[in-house]
Amino acid sequence: MTMIEANNLTKHYGDIKAVQGIDLTIDAGSIHGFVGPNGAGKSTTMGMLVGVVTPTVGEATIGGDPAGSHAALEKIGYAPQDPVFYNSMTARSYLRHMGKMSGLDGNLSERVDELLEWLNLADAADQAISGYSGGMERRLALAQAMVHDPELLILDEPTAELDPRGRASIIDTLQNLTDQGKTVFVSSHVLSELEQFIEEVTVINDGKVITSGSLAEVSAGLVETYVVESTDDATLQNLLMECPFVERVELHEDSGVTVWIDDEDAFSTTLPTVLSDAEIGLQSMHRESGLEEAFLEMIESNEGV
Repeated sequence: MTMIEANNLTKHYGDIKAVQGIDLTIDAGSIHGFVGPNGAGKSTTMGMLVGVVTPTVGEATIGGDPAGSHAALEKIGYAPQDPVFYNSMTARSYLRHMGKMSGLDGNLSERVDELLEWLNLADAADQAISGYSGGMERRLALAQAMVHDPELLILDEPTAELDPRGRASIIDTLQNLTDQGKTVFVSSHVLSELEQFIEEVTVINDGKVITSGSLAEVSAGLVETYVVESTDDATLQNLLMECPFVERVELHEDSGVTVWIDDEDAFSTTLPTVLSDAEIGLQSMHRESGLEEAFLEMIESNEGV
């Protein structure tokens, strides 16, 4: 089943072309990353899917229903990039209020308590939101998006401006959502976070889709870079140059070699053998660039196209 279908989705603000002819197909039950630099058009696209932004051209459906329709909105839980709260309310009262605004009837206490516990807000449930940290506000925004148990979560930069602990907390939460049968469409300008848990990815820049597909498909062929320091860098350079998965090896003047590879698994498996056979000692190794840098190169190469 397709949860999100967008065809030629376009939004212009006068002469500003915020989004230009985006096509998207997102399967139900998947976690799909929406990646691009700030200003790429991610938030505008999400706004059109949610129905708060009217497309200039094109259309979108949510679970087969037109985006913005009542039927579509019932399926969506949305957390914007800059959530706004009633700061004088407590998290508990806020979630109850938002549940009623979503059309939920009856006693919401059980659902609210479940979300507060799951998102580690139970201890602060009766504190005023005005005293919440940025990480707590992000978790509360996610709880608000989930209060009516939607089929689809649309999350715009849910880890923005959080410290590492706050980002890890949100990521842990998102990793569990597809186990509940949820579809998650999540945007970020930080791919290194999304690649920990997304299954599919769409890369956008200047309002246009650059590439889209499974993470493995989209990243296939991208060259990764490692810096290796050993007890005999010159010999290691020559040996690595003979490996079929190595694109290039550069010897540093001071210490170490930079290795460009197109098969990370092969590199990780072969390097220990190369070092052992040549009786070379490994002093250090780290990945200098991965998917994050590769996607940035992809974006830069498409600018102005």
